Amino acid sequence: MSRYKTLPGLLKLKAHENPDDLAHWFHDTEGTWRPVSNLEFYREVLDLSWKLKALGVEKNQAVAIMATTSHYWESIHHAILSLGGIVVGIDPNDNPEQLSTIVKIANIKILVIDRVEYWHKFNNLSQFETIIAFNCAPTENQANTLKFISTPNTTNGTLNDTPQPDILQPSDVATIIFTSGTTGIPKGIAYRHDQIIAAINALLLTYPEVSHQPCHLVCWLPLSNLFQRIVNLCALAGQAEVYFVEQPQKIIEYLPIINPHIFVAVPRFYEKLYQGFEAKLNQQPRFIAQCLRYCLKRGESQTIVGSFFRTANRQIFKSFTALFGKNLRYMVSGSAAIPLWLLKRYQAMGLLILEAYGLSENVVPIAANRFSEYRFGTVGKALPSNIVTLAEDGELLVKGPGAFEGYLGDQQTERSLDISKHLQTGDYAKIDAKGFISLTGRKSEVFKTSTGRKIAPVEIESLLQNDPRIEQAVIFGESRKFLVALTTIVNSRPADDSDAVSYSQGLAMDLPKYLRDLPEYKRPAGAILSFKAFSIEHLELTGNLKLRRKKIQQNYEQWINSLYEALADPQSAIHSQPLMISPDIVLIKLQCPQG
Repeated sequence: MSRYKTLPGLLKLKAHENPDDLAHWFHDTEGTWRPVSNLEFYREVLDLSWKLKALGVEKNQAVAIMATTSHYWESIHHAILSLGGIVVGIDPNDNPEQLSTIVKIANIKILVIDRVEYWHKFNNLSQFETIIAFNCAPTENQANTLKFISTPNTTNGTLNDTPQPDILQPSDVATIIFTSGTTGIPKGIAYRHDQIIAAINALLLTYPEVSHQPCHLVCWLPLSNLFQRIVNLCALAGQAEVYFVEQPQKIIEYLPIINPHIFVAVPRFYEKLYQGFEAKLNQQPRFIAQCLRYCLKRGESQTIVGSFFRTANRQIFKSFTALFGKNLRYMVSGSAAIPLWLLKRYQAMGLLILEAYGLSENVVPIAANRFSEYRFGTVGKALPSNIVTLAEDGELLVKGPGAFEGYLGDQQTERSLDISKHLQTGDYAKIDAKGFISLTGRKSEVFKTSTGRKIAPVEIESLLQNDPRIEQAVIFGESRKFLVALTTIVNSRPADDSDAVSYSQGLAMDLPKYLRDLPEYKRPAGAILSFKAFSIEHLELTGNLKLRRKKIQQNYEQWINSLYEALADPQSAIHSQPLMISPDIVLIKLQCPQG
């Protein structure tokens, strides 16, 4: 049982019991890493809370923060909480329509920003009573509601560190988060202090290394995302030190300096990093490259020999493994599935990635692999306090203190609690005898072919992504006789058209190998090879890089239709060679269409 009942209570407890322990590291104005102790951080938060209170922040008021990930984002976050305010993190990359929806649903009257130009992102500034800017200077033609505050400096001794009155209850709302899922329409979810504390407790039990000093963590993901904030709260509760990286594009530069013990990222980060490694491997002389690949392959084996190779590979591939510093115990991957082959390849070099799984609608992550107990290809076992079960149709259900109580306002329900208070995750799953959970597809993504076959596309897409050349895969075929795939290619397009065709021919021959264990009706007959990656800008990916299938289908509809027409035409050249439709698009045949 926690000795703190609210998030301000957690900060106060740590400041009094472990005042000299380091809480944060951040770059000061001179580019030097500066440490901040628990007591210093607490005093900063109290000083900021009085400044914010003077500008109108009060209990139960939703306050939005639109700012770069930084130590000061974290300070303002805690200062709002200490006043009983409700924190709403806003992504500066959201479009004006999404921002307007968020402001309306959460009834936001106060906006906090760290760049004056951010207020231009809102179509209607009159909806705010106050806009508070920190660490930036006034400009001409700014809004009348714009107020400026300076962030505290604990070294000058002028802080107002008088504690705020304790007015909070565990049942008070701490934050409102927004999830757009794959629809692009923001949906608001409110979480209480006791629910977030339940998440902290469950994560500390799952990753006990956070509570064992020394432990360095990195804050580099957007703090508009609640998960990164909860990671930081776990660090505070577990006495780990958080290093704030304000420029995420420099994360590789900073990791060997930070020397994290645990590193958290999304699958795309691990994929891009490995692509760079693979490119360098391909530049080696052929014999050396063959030897290195042999070492990697042997390191993937779950045997004593495999363990030997993993230990050796950590030194053989030191130029890559050293990117993460010298203290790394393991890494965590979340938000989307990571290809099985990539997990094995990282482990072959002595780098362990543990997959975790959660939903915005359940603030306690649902399941995770542990350092002491993991199984690749699964999302691990349920976290403490979560009770998981399967519905009759195979949908994963979860029950516990982290479940949401519904979307705010009159928004359409995507997920809900059943009569027994189980959250319907919308994911089909399997649970083995030891409790490991394997996700087999999204319930909303299942479709039928014209032959009446039910298709869960994720299963097929995951198999295609076992080819290291495939970055993303999407399966189509609703109301069609057979399936086709759309795949994006990891490598850049060969400069010469004939080389691009040869490259595509190689994929046409290799991809069916990954599908051989599927029943015939689940094997795509052909594929679109795109040398252009999916993007957030084109609305093909969500902010946490999940596929927006309807938008992808819309964007590629002409090529999907062209592929179906070519495969159905016995006179089409696709039956003997790849068809180059444009510099970025090639159509290939994988197998004979089903009748």
